[in-house]
Amino acid sequence: MAKKNIEQAELKKESYNKLHYSKLRWKCPVDIFNFESTEELDSLEEIIGQDRAIEAIKLGARLKAKGYNIFVTGLSGTGRLSTVQKILDDIKPQPCEIYDYCYVNNFKNENEPTLIKLGKGQASHFAEQMRDLVAFFRRRIPKLFEEEAFQAGKRKIIEEYQENEKAIYSSFDEKVQQLGFIRAQFENEQGVAQMDIFPVVDSQPVHIDDLQTVIVQGKITAEKAEEFKKNYIKLRNELYELGRSSFKSMQEFRKALSNYDKEASHQEIFLPVDQIKKQYSSDNENIHKYLDNVQEFIINHINIFLDNQQQTDENMEIIDDSFRIFSVNIVLDNSNTQTSPVIIETTPSYSNLFGSIERVYDKKSGYWRTDFTKINAGALLKADQGFLIVNCEDLFTEPGAWTALKRVLLYDKLEIMNYDNYFQFSQATLKPEAINVNVKVVIIGGESIYQMLYHYEKGFKKIFKIHAQFAHDTLLNDEILMNYARFLKKISYEENLPYCSPDGTAAIIEWAVSAAESQKRITLSFSDVADVLREAAIIAQNYEKKLINHETVEAAIKNRAWRNNLLDERIRQNIEEGYMLIDTVGERIGQINALTVYNNGINSFGKPARITATISPGNNGIINIEREADMSGNIHNKAILIISSFLREKFSSAGALSFTASIAFEQSYGGIDGDSASMAEIYILLSALAQVPIKQCFAITGSVNQKGDIQPIGGVNEKITGFFEICRDRGLTGEQGVIIPYQNEKDLMLNAEIIEAVKNNLFSICSVSTIEEGAEILMNIPIGDKNENGEYPKDTLYFKAIERIKELNELAENNPKKSKPRKK
Repeated sequence: MAKKNIEQAELKKESYNKLHYSKLRWKCPVDIFNFESTEELDSLEEIIGQDRAIEAIKLGARLKAKGYNIFVTGLSGTGRLSTVQKILDDIKPQPCEIYDYCYVNNFKNENEPTLIKLGKGQASHFAEQMRDLVAFFRRRIPKLFEEEAFQAGKRKIIEEYQENEKAIYSSFDEKVQQLGFIRAQFENEQGVAQMDIFPVVDSQPVHIDDLQTVIVQGKITAEKAEEFKKNYIKLRNELYELGRSSFKSMQEFRKALSNYDKEASHQEIFLPVDQIKKQYSSDNENIHKYLDNVQEFIINHINIFLDNQQQTDENMEIIDDSFRIFSVNIVLDNSNTQTSPVIIETTPSYSNLFGSIERVYDKKSGYWRTDFTKINAGALLKADQGFLIVNCEDLFTEPGAWTALKRVLLYDKLEIMNYDNYFQFSQATLKPEAINVNVKVVIIGGESIYQMLYHYEKGFKKIFKIHAQFAHDTLLNDEILMNYARFLKKISYEENLPYCSPDGTAAIIEWAVSAAESQKRITLSFSDVADVLREAAIIAQNYEKKLINHETVEAAIKNRAWRNNLLDERIRQNIEEGYMLIDTVGERIGQINALTVYNNGINSFGKPARITATISPGNNGIINIEREADMSGNIHNKAILIISSFLREKFSSAGALSFTASIAFEQSYGGIDGDSASMAEIYILLSALAQVPIKQCFAITGSVNQKGDIQPIGGVNEKITGFFEICRDRGLTGEQGVIIPYQNEKDLMLNAEIIEAVKNNLFSICSVSTIEEGAEILMNIPIGDKNENGEYPKDTLYFKAIERIKELNELAENNPKKSKPRKK
């Protein structure tokens, strides 16, 4: 009976599990390429395979509503940046209006420079007008003050003041003289000249404090001295009053001179300024207000045009500083801009994005200083009325850049200031007037960071309403094959490389299909495809071949793999030399060859890994040794729980599963994650339960659900290749092979060596859809079908497993020191 079941199992395996060699690789039809070389084709200019992303970008570019910024996701190398650039270039969206922006001095508060917004190309004209205006005043005002008519009027004011001063003091001097005094100046102890009155004794002025000396000398009597003192007090008070009147008269005199200067220069200043004002619309309040302030400032500070007439090399810097307040700092000049600007910022630091305010060291004061002329625009302002493109990783590695960008997009206001002023609470030296900007921002990044921002970043949904998703592969069809050929022509033409023959084109396309890990899809990572073309071109040039053919492409692919397979080779050597234990012949209970994938960051490769299981009486269930050692990832932990559910599903009829099983990846010293080994782990548990050995000539990969259905996995080609290489190095016996999920049949893109081995029955690849199918191949024993009583036939795998479970349950119940369930 057992022999009959084994024969049926072998027949079943041979009939539908073993794959024909023709299914192991998709071959690109060379006859579809009706050309001698890709030189005959038109270069590919359009974007292929990204219809969904293209439509999203177009929608975001055309919508003018607030918040329709674009977040582009997808794998690097799929042409995200070039696609965005091309779409924006093709659409050529015309902005409503493009503006120039400039900052000018705020004469009321120099710490808050004034923003002036002008039409396209007007800023440079306005700056030139201001330069001409200042140059005109520097020439005209000094000449005006030198004209005879102006000097005559000024002399009249001076003469009137002098006559008034003379009249004020002449009557006082007469009164003083009548009382025996004289008005004169003297130097006090500090050396300052002061006006005072002095008694006259013997025709000589005497200080009031020296009268006692004069009395002693007998020149005057004590009575006369007392009279001098009484009159001195009265006259000194009158002198003080005259001094106040004189000071007031001097103030009025200076004001009169100032008013005269203003009145004389007003017309000369007003007319040129007014002429400039008339050239700009009255709606532009800032520029009209600024010109009024300029006019007022010049009238009130006319001396700056009189004090800086002599221009020498020594004082040129001082002169330039004096007139810098009238300059115009153009922070954005769109004179030559015809369409909406598209700015790509490759270094999105805070200053590069939002602008900066430079500081210069003042040697005289010893301090750093700045002014409105040091304000510089960033990429955001340059992209006003257009588009700004930044890379997500670059943006988030720059301190403060994302937070500030989010605020600009939320409020449409750009404030130019330095990073240390904005984020480190340093006192800002300048606070330029904010700019209302209209910018569409395109961020290029990965799907994971987009999801994180979408779910956790406040305000993100409001400002990035468009999600453009770039696919990493697309369906394979004749149209895409021809487009690939046209793409190869484009790269060859642009980089002056040899063109491809039809079979060379087919070889590159087959590589692109294998990169997509499916016979029905092809990768859209054109940067990688271009790299293969370039490397094949070098080989073709080395062998002086005019065209890139199949042989040169294959050589390039092999060289590419060889350059990056050091780790792969080391692991293979360790297996071959016995440092890593892998069996490819014989049978063993509770031991299986699983397949894993390594990735060194450049390429990936597969290698077999031994998994073992042991079972004993107890209540601890399945112990994942990797988890106990804190070396198991979440997905692998979940897979172990699913295996427990599968066992309960299949063997609950045997009663409680009172056993302890431990599973381990042997000689694994790094982390383990993923569920592609869950099918192998079920088989070693079944083997350990039923005490049925597993063939070591097979390796297996596949995921499983609670019902025992096989699920597909990734990296199937690398995994098969990894086990094949071990078997090849040890010698192919014809019994060795790999078991994979049936869903992965369409993903096979194996190399010619493996296909040849399968064709010659030296190696086999089997696909399974259920746990039962794989078990019959691995353990050479039927699973068995339940009868009407729900029991499995004797000499079947499940019957043996159930009998073993019953034994373990009985042992666990009879053991007074049975292990307690582990706390999780």
